[in-house]
Formats: sequence, structure tokens, C-alpha cells
Amino acid sequence: MEFINKKTGNENIHGDFYTAPKKENENERFFNEFDDANSMLNEARKNEIEPSQNAKVEGFFIVNLMQIDRMVSLGASAEEVLAYMVLARGVNRRGDMRVSTHGAQSIYKRTGMSYTKAEAAIEWLHENNFIYKPVNEVQLGKGISKARVVRWVLTAHIDELDVALANTLIEGVGRGKNNPPLMQIYNDIGMGKHGVIADARLDTVMLLVHLYRHHTFADCGGVNPRAGIYTKWVAAENVQGEQVTDIPNSNGALFEIASSEQTTMFLKFAAEALFYVEDIDERNLRFWDAFHTLNKMGLMYEVVQIWSSNPNGTNNKARTAEPLYTLYIRDRHARASEPYMQKEIHNTAFRTGAMDRYSEFTGGDYGESNLQSGRFRYIAHKKAGGYPIGIYRLRFRPHTVDTGRGIAAEQTRVNNWKSSLIELKG
Repeated sequence: MEFINKKTGNENIHGDFYTAPKKENENERFFNEFDDANSMLNEARKNEIEPSQNAKVEGFFIVNLMQIDRMVSLGASAEEVLAYMVLARGVNRRGDMRVSTHGAQSIYKRTGMSYTKAEAAIEWLHENNFIYKPVNEVQLGKGISKARVVRWVLTAHIDELDVALANTLIEGVGRGKNNPPLMQIYNDIGMGKHGVIADARLDTVMLLVHLYRHHTFADCGGVNPRAGIYTKWVAAENVQGEQVTDIPNSNGALFEIASSEQTTMFLKFAAEALFYVEDIDERNLRFWDAFHTLNKMGLMYEVVQIWSSNPNGTNNKARTAEPLYTLYIRDRHARASEPYMQKEIHNTAFRTGAMDRYSEFTGGDYGESNLQSGRFRYIAHKKAGGYPIGIYRLRFRPHTVDTGRGIAAEQTRVNNWKSSLIELKG
């Protein structure tokens, strides 16, 4: 977007939705083991990574979400789903076959469940035709090693919905290697308001994989808000009682906003992720339990974006709505490596006179400082404006082409807007 320096003399929601209660600490509580998590993104910034047969090198593995949904509909618990995910992590494609070198021992080491439960989970998957034994012993690679023996083949299905997941979910990263995310979900889960730990495990895993399905980083920089999960941001007033402040001698404006502190979820999204819970009220309760678990475990965080228009609006602009730029990242670890515009917005507002430093930091004659107010500002075209929205970004992204393009697009958007803001004169 370009701003013009002038020379002068003198909420509609699409579909049924459900709103969560106010969150206590937002996204500021995270476990220490995720300190090094975002270092994974550095290589993706350098290269767009093509999917390949070598998932270990590329940093992601593939699960068939249709198969996971199918096994849950047959009564699978979290143990079976997690076992299937570990087997998928060990897959090496041979033609159309997904052969896995992982078995009960790998499941036991990577999920936190007992070896007995790992064996039982594999037996269930085998009995229900989600995996089968190879006809002959197959050794992958050169030489003879137990680690390269094919133990299981994952059954293909005519209706496949492949979803890429980060290896980090199973292997961990940095100080979190001893307690990777899936192990945390299995061992550290709370009962929640629903009160059943076994259900809480399954709900959290199912919500996680369905969030990955909609995590379109290249298009949205996170979970697509059209899928049905986002935080509402609303117009607010500054200490002078203004919602919009014109930027002098330009066609730009400074917009004041604040978080509603409420996450909106479309009922259709809960029905997709937790389809196996028939009662709607119970499903919504369990959905929010799982959602807050993922939040508290630091597996996702909120990113405040400015879009061209409401992506869930009722007009024609909703279909073509897209992010303009990321305003703020509500996670201190991610802020260290991911681009956002908050500082540039404030610097531009101070430089052009749209904001007063004295009032900003002391409250001035109004007696109220904007610091710690929870309000944010963004700059957009005075007439076209923008649409503020909080989307959710998964911390551990698979190193795919989509992720690489998304990271590049985020940086490009921010760089372009920084250049535009520099042109604004006071």
C-alpha cells in the first residue's frame, strides 16, 4: 500500500458461533522447554523446503487425517491415535506404500504411555486394518540394522487427506527433547471441566491435528480464521476519546483498537474436530478444554493481524480478504524472530504528530497513560481502513513449501509497509 503526502495550506459473524469465556493470562504463559522452538524457522527462511521421502531431514511427517477420523469413529482412544502418529513419523515411502520402521518401543519412548499400552494400541490398529505386517522382511538402506527393519505398513485409503505435522511434536526440540509436545499432552493433561482425563487426551490431540489442517501459513500466517477460530478485536478510544486520528498531510489514519479478550469459535469447527461427541453442549465444553490446554502448553499463540476486510463478513470482500501485515505477536519467544509492525506504527505516529509522547507515557492533561492499557494502534488508508483480527499460529510448523512461502510473505508484507510508513511526513 502507498500513502500520499498532501500539500495543504492551513461485528457481523458468518455462521453460528460460540464465544469462549475471558482468558486469564492470554498467551503469556509458556513452558521453558519451548525457549528454542522458533530457531527451527531460521532454515525455512533461507530455503523453501520441498516435501521429500526423507522426513527426518526435512523436519515433518505426513498423517492421513481421514484415517485418524475414521479410527476415532470406530472407538479409538488417544493411545491408538498417538500410536498411529508415531508410526507415521517412521514412514519411508516406497512407491505407493507407507512403510514404517517404528513399533511399540518407539511409541513407548515418544508418547509417555506404557509399553503394554503401546503394544495394545498397535494390536487395535492392526485388528481394525489401519496397519498391516509386510509379507516379507524388508530392510531399508544399506547394511543390516534393527532400526531399519520395516515393522508395519500404513493402510492407504481411497479418501486421503494428508496433513503435514512437525517432527518436533514427537521428537521435541532444545530443552524440550525430554518432554516433547505429544508426551506432554499424554502425561500432563488435566481433567478440565469435562472431568475425564482419557477424553481430554483424545480431544486435545484431535483438535491439534485439525488445527494443523487449517494452518495455511502461506495465505493467512496461521490458522485460517475462515475455518472458525479467531479472537475479535474492536474499535477503542484513546485518552482524547478518539477512535481514528488522521495522519497530518496524508491519506493515512491511525486506528485505536483493543482485544475483546474473547475467542470466537464456529460451531462447525467444533463439529469437525470433535465430531465424535454427539451432544452439542458437551462438545463445546470439551472443545474449550482442549483449546485452553494447547494454549497453556504453548503449542499455539495469538498473532494480531490487520486484514484488508473481514474474512468472515457477509459481503463480497470477505472472499478476497487477506492479511495486510502483522501488528503484534502475543508471545515473547516468537517476537524475537518473527516480523511485526507495532514499533514502526508508534514511531510513525510520533514522527507525524498523530500521537503525542507526553500523553502516551504520562497521560498528560487526561490523567491516564496509554501504557498497559491493552490498546493497540494500526495505520491504514483513511478511507479503506483495515480489519483487526487475532489469529492463532501453531508454534511448531512443518518445514514445507507452504511454511517457507508463508514466512517469506510475512516478511515481505512487513517490509513493504515499513517502506510506506517512511514516506509519511509530519
